[in-house]
Amino acid sequence: MRIHTLRGQMQEGLVRRLVVDDGRLNHGMRVTKFVVFTDDPSNISHDVHAVLGYQGNFVKLLDASDNNQIAWASSNVFGVGGIDYGWSLIDPNHVIIRDLYITGTVGTSGGALRFNYYIEMEAVDLSDDQTILQLIKERNQGELR
Repeated sequence: MRIHTLRGQMQEGLVRRLVVDDGRLNHGMRVTKFVVFTDDPSNISHDVHAVLGYQGNFVKLLDASDNNQIAWASSNVFGVGGIDYGWSLIDPNHVIIRDLYITGTVGTSGGALRFNYYIEMEAVDLSDDQTILQLIKERNQGELR
């Protein structure tokens, strides 16, 4: 199994494009772990909620009915310096062939706060049929064009 990680810090409310496209359509990445946490565990109002998706046009943050969204994570701060990594839900039926996007919020901040993310992915080799199916999923079949 080939494991790859993406990690970083970003400002809440923004959308970040995480490039995973290597130009090979029969090669993709399956998200296996998604964790988010505050950059300031001393502030108990800095709970973090985040989402991963195929495209950067997130209408609503935690929306399982949105075919664009493939993983969700949350963490909570309790007391000074304590972080509960909350929960994470990853739809295992999605393989990223092109790009992955992330966005999130930090508690009741009302300001420009930052949060950390950590993503583990495994490399997946796909047949031609599997590639076509994943490309259809990436096109977000819930859209009307």
